[in-house]
Amino acid sequence: MQATRALIEFLGRINGGIGRAGVFASACFIALMTLFVIAGVFFRYVLNNSLSWVEDVSLILMVTTAFMVAPFAYRSGGNVAIEMLVEMLPHKVLRAIRIAINILVLWIIYRYFFESLQLVQRGFAIRVNTVPIAWAWPYMAVPVAFFAMALVGFELILRDLWALLGGGEALDLPHHAPQEPE
Repeated sequence: MQATRALIEFLGRINGGIGRAGVFASACFIALMTLFVIAGVFFRYVLNNSLSWVEDVSLILMVTTAFMVAPFAYRSGGNVAIEMLVEMLPHKVLRAIRIAINILVLWIIYRYFFESLQLVQRGFAIRVNTVPIAWAWPYMAVPVAFFAMALVGFELILRDLWALLGGGEALDLPHHAPQEPE
């Protein structure tokens, strides 16, 4: 039991660090994207000289941002949830359902991870229109995100198994449902 607890805590530290790094990188990418768009508007409408690369770079940053923050969102429960149904279920049934859902999510991640590797491979043959790089470089965020999400999925399954098999709820992650604005 101690080895399992140590594994869960180790995965938690790794996934927490990956999640924080992804959120930080995403915030930086959004800031860069905002600056690039403002610069693009300034150059186009004030200087009457358009920057051709702004749209492609902004697209790359936007897509990369979504994939970099995905593991954090998955781990923190920032996904679609039906809270009313969840609150009505017995605790052990809820854990079993969460395990089944996370196994399904892992299967989907597994399938898309290998497809994303093929996407990266194909991306080496395609160049970005206005930036001198292959599309494979921005595409690399996709398999990295799927790998990080797989680690999160394993962690969540282990946490629910731990609680379901009598280990208690001490290893639960806090999940806060989004609140409706008043």
